[in-house]
Formats: sequence, structure tokens, C-alpha cells
Amino acid sequence: MELNSVAGFCVVALFAIAGTGWIAGPWCGTRDGSTSTVKAAEEARPRHGEFGAQRIKVGGETRTYRLVVPKTVDLGKAVPLVVAFHGMLIDNKDVMPKYTRLNETARANKFIIAYPEAVGKSWGIAPEKVENDLALFDALLAQLKAEYKIDPDRVFVVGMSNGGYFAHLVGKERSQTVAAVASHSGPLGLQTLAGVRADRKFPVLIIHGDEDPIFPVAFARENRDKYKREGHEVKYVEVPGHGHMWATKVDINETIWEFFAKHPRKKR
Repeated sequence: MELNSVAGFCVVALFAIAGTGWIAGPWCGTRDGSTSTVKAAEEARPRHGEFGAQRIKVGGETRTYRLVVPKTVDLGKAVPLVVAFHGMLIDNKDVMPKYTRLNETARANKFIIAYPEAVGKSWGIAPEKVENDLALFDALLAQLKAEYKIDPDRVFVVGMSNGGYFAHLVGKERSQTVAAVASHSGPLGLQTLAGVRADRKFPVLIIHGDEDPIFPVAFARENRDKYKREGHEVKYVEVPGHGHMWATKVDINETIWEFFAKHPRKKR
């Protein structure tokens, strides 16, 4: 993982200041000698780079996320967006790109990827937290659509472990928005005990090691069958001899992107 350059840090700092409604920089003079500041919305332009400390207001709380816009992305065209949810406790928006190497996949396949940060080191579970985390997804998507040309039919979510559970949940609760879901080592949650019952039968990719000591593979098999019973298209990848870790050894990133690329959102 490359460290941000000083220049990259300055860009992040500028955006952080711009987000407050003011820009740190030269004053703009007018012909009559008066001065004015340029609003952040008018000044900010889409740009390539890795921005590790992006901030966004969700309700009364400031949330953070890492944004990666590879140089291979054509900023003048509508591009896919992948939102990646990290796992619980030791995992976060800065660690996930390192062990998944999803940034490399984004660069090779020309998509933007965002890694939001969970509050309390976990996603969802408690009803109020579920509501707040779904609000973060909504706000993040709205902000990125305002800043970049995001293809509304190619918005995808992926997650690892607890993040995989939340990717399932975002798919269920935002099925009209999310084109497809990929969950790695993360089961469906309590919210789907009675069924997924999504408004739209979104495609789902389930990846699980058959030696996972945290979530036994039986959970993944049950989730696969539940989705199929409800009419979802399911791709199921069970990794032999694999535990609770990213399945790099089977080149899982290419499997994930191939699945996403084949499943843009279809209107009902």
C-alpha cells in the first residue's frame, strides 16, 4: 500500500476545509476592489487519487471514509462504484484495502471504491445502529454522486465478515439502488430470519471458507438456499480448506468484479 504523499495530504486537508463551506486560499478580487471567497461546491472538481480521511455529516454525527479514484477512471464518463464494508474490531477503512487488495482491482477495472468506517468498530446489529449505518450509506452515495459521475445502474456493495453481513443488509434495504451484493465470510443477520423479502431480487455472490471457525460454512449454505427460494440469482463460492480470511489464494477479487460487471441494475 502506497502512503499518501505530502501533496495528497494537502488535497485531503483542502477538501476537509472546503467541506465547512470556506476555502483556504487566495481571496478573489473583483473589478470594484471588493473581495469574496469561492464556495466549496463551485471550487471542488472530481480528481484522481486516494483520499484516506474523507468526512461526511450523517444526522448530527461526522462519519469518515476512504475514497480511491484510480487514474484509469475516466472522470468524464459514468463509472461504477463499489462500497466496501470492513469487518469487526481490528478491521477498518485503512486496513481493508491492504488485505483485500481491492484498490488494485479498481485500478485494473476502472471503478471507484469507497471504504466507509464503522462507529464502534462494527456495522449494524442493534436496530438504532442499523438505521444510522444505512443513513451513512445513503449520504455517502449522494455525496459521491454529487462529486463524480457515478453510474446509477452500477452501484455495488461488498463486505468481509461483519461487513459481509452489512452488505447483505444494504442489499435488502436498498435493493432498488444496489445493483448486486458480494458477501465474504459474512452471514445474513437477524433482520432476515423470516426471509430476505427485498423489494427487488438483487443478484448476490456468497463467498465462504469451509473451515471458517467464526461463522461455520453451514450458515453460508443456508443463506444461499434462502436467497434461491426467494428468487434471487445466487453465485456461491465455497473455498476448500479456507478459514475466516480473504480468499486471495483463489483470486477472489476477479471473481467479485466479474460478478459485478455482469450484473448492472435492471429495472423492475
